[in-house]
Parts: sequence; structure tokens; C-alpha cells
Amino acid sequence: MNVLYVGSGPSEYVDVMRHLLPDGFCLWAEESESPQFWARIVEADFLVGFKPVTEEMIQSASRVKLIQVIGAGHNAVDLAAAAKAGILVATTGGANAVSVAEHIFALILALYRRIPYAHGTVKMGGWPQLELYRGGIFDLSGKTIGLLGLGHIGQAAARIARGFGMRVLYYRRNRLAADEERSLGVGYTPLDDLLQQADIVSVQVPLTPDTTHLIGREQLSLMKRSALLINTARGTIVDEKALVECLSERRIAGAGLDVSAEEPIPPESLLLQLDNVILTPHVGGAGQESVQRTLEESVANILRVASGEKPHNMVSAAGSAGRG
Repeated sequence: MNVLYVGSGPSEYVDVMRHLLPDGFCLWAEESESPQFWARIVEADFLVGFKPVTEEMIQSASRVKLIQVIGAGHNAVDLAAAAKAGILVATTGGANAVSVAEHIFALILALYRRIPYAHGTVKMGGWPQLELYRGGIFDLSGKTIGLLGLGHIGQAAARIARGFGMRVLYYRRNRLAADEERSLGVGYTPLDDLLQQADIVSVQVPLTPDTTHLIGREQLSLMKRSALLINTARGTIVDEKALVECLSERRIAGAGLDVSAEEPIPPESLLLQLDNVILTPHVGGAGQESVQRTLEESVANILRVASGEKPHNMVSAAGSAGRG
């Protein structure tokens, strides 16, 4: 069977997947701009990767049984076209949850401890010790973190937060059972209340039509002036223009963004001019252990579907079984 990695991908990823696939499977890696790509997709039984999978690709993929996303987000796949074609779609939700949750706290700590400023000043020959002792550095213990979304990543973040001695609030569409809330040490609150109470708001919901600009000007106005916003989900869940205005006017204290509305961030973006935002290039799930788990789960799903089983973390399917 033929597996097409959509996009050339990091060569290390491709090598790991080739090693994991058993005899009888052939793995190609092609950019969609490559002349080879469209010949490969016609012969492919599985598509895998984290680049966009468009309706045009799906219409050409007459043999494909599964589109396997490397990662938790499925917004890059045309789900309607996949469902119409009878192609199963699956993610590796949960495989990188710990890595993303740790990145959330890396961003929080960098902001709370003013690490980029301290590091840059020392490297330039300064010694801002007294300045930083006078204010601007904060402890996590005793603070309230509001988790917008409490799936795999949110639950991992809740566990870390409890280790720091934080109060943990959450909002999600479907509230957890009371025993699950007690086990995680979290309290449910409506979104507006969460925004008003939290010292730190962390976004980790999937991007859907309902969550696009879920955090906009109105929601930002509810946050404390001392609050931080952390986004490790998708850039357009937050209204970026409203966030830039809010940060520029110091209506919230700062933001840590692993994602942006446009990636890479264009050089003219006002985000690059702000001194109260920390930016990272969508690497929340890049911990090597998480990458390995993600690739292993991707291959496991391919093998499940090849043997007639359903994949784990299935997002969309036409009918009950998709293509046989």
C-alpha cells in the first residue's frame, strides 16, 4: 500500500515513519507544488501530514481510505470534501498534549519572570537586578489560571498548574462530570466569568467556525489589566487586530503566542513591535518525545485502517465505514 506524506516534511519525520511502517508499505513525501505530487496522489492509499489537504487533492485521491493528520488540529483538511468522498479523517489528539501544556507554562514563566528582557539586557552588558526587584516579576503560586478548553492539552495544563499551587478554572462547551472536576482539581465557570477572574487565560480549543474570533474585543475588555493571554491553539481563535490594540494600550499586561493569524508572521505585523508579547513559531508540540508519539500513532492508525479497523481520534467519515 502507498502512503503519501503531503509536503516534504522534516526528513527525520519521514525516516521515522518509514521505519515504523511494515513491509508492503511504500512512503512518498512530496510538496503539493511538485509535478510528482499529482501522480503520487492518484496512487496513494493513505494521506498523512500537517499541510492543507484541499478539495482538489481529495477529488484526485480516488484510492485514499484515510487522511491522517500529524497533530491534534484538523482545520487544514477539507472535512466536507473528505466526507463526500467517503474518506476517513483522523488526528493524533492527545499524543502531544504534555508538550503543548509545558509550552503554555514556558510562555507564562517567560512573561512573569521577564526572562527575555533580563536575558537581552545582560547580554548587552547591563545588570537590571535592582530594576527587576522593584517590580514586574510575579509568582505563579496563588494565581488563577482560566483554561479555555479542557481536552487533552487543557487537562495536562491543569495538572501542571496545580503543581504550582494555582487555582484552576475552565470553560468548555460540555462540562465535565463532578468526579472528573474533583480529580483534576478544576472548577467550571461561564466564559465571561472566567475572563473576569483569571490572572492568566490560556486558549487550547480547536479552530472551528464557532471558535473563530472566540476571543475578540468584547472578551478582552473583560480581562484584568494585570492578566496574561496565552494562545497555543490556532491564531484566528483570537481576533489579532483587537489583541494588538489591547496590548498596545496596556489594557492587559501581556500575551504569549505560539500561533498567529498568518504563519509565518509577516514582517509588517504589529505584533513584532510590541514589548509585552512573546512569540514562538508554532512549536508547542515539538518536544521530541511528543513528536515520536505522534508519528507512532499516525502509523498505528494507518495500520488499523489497512486491516479494516476504525482509526483512533476519528474526526469525520462518510457513512459508517468510509472506503473499504
